[in-house]
Amino acid sequence: MKNKAFSNSRCLLSIAEVAWLLGVDSSRVCRAIRLGVLPVVRRGRRVLVPAHVVAHLALDAGALVVRGEA
Repeated sequence: MKNKAFSNSRCLLSIAEVAWLLGVDSSRVCRAIRLGVLPVVRRGRRVLVPAHVVAHLALDAGALVVRGEA
């Protein structure tokens, strides 16, 4: 079964989808965005993360460990 977030050639993912794919809390994704660790694309009021960035982060298990957190 294909992963829903990467099916149909989706290029941008929501914060909730990124958190689910990486197995972290959405607050950790938001923190990474605020600190500039994750690049974003703004579509109106929505904040979206490019899927290719998430694919690279998924390969690096500790990528979203922000300074001061374990």
